[in-house]
Amino acid sequence: MKARAWRQISAAAVMVVALGACADKGTLDNSREEQVRVEGRTYEVRVAKSDMPNTWRLLVVRATIVIDPDPELERERAMNVAKPFMERTCKGPYSQIMDKLQDNVNYYTLFKCGAPS
Repeated sequence: MKARAWRQISAAAVMVVALGACADKGTLDNSREEQVRVEGRTYEVRVAKSDMPNTWRLLVVRATIVIDPDPELERERAMNVAKPFMERTCKGPYSQIMDKLQDNVNYYTLFKCGAPS
């Protein structure tokens, strides 16, 4: 009976730790989502129009679990994932108004279509 109790306690502890490691995925209201695989990693890319004319919001969410992420490396990877989506959305040149890394893995940017002024 004691072995069974220990197995149940161990299973419960593993579940608690696993759930504790999970984090909410980032979202953008009124966005379209596309999954993409880059360098063996899966990302969800969300693009949505902003309130400003000819300006878009983009969020790159790492779709795989990351333990102890390196923020600089995650930012670089996410920027590389985001570039083709910004070019495709604008059908040409674009300029980034702002960008930031959320939760050390999710990359958010606001960009405007057209040549930088």
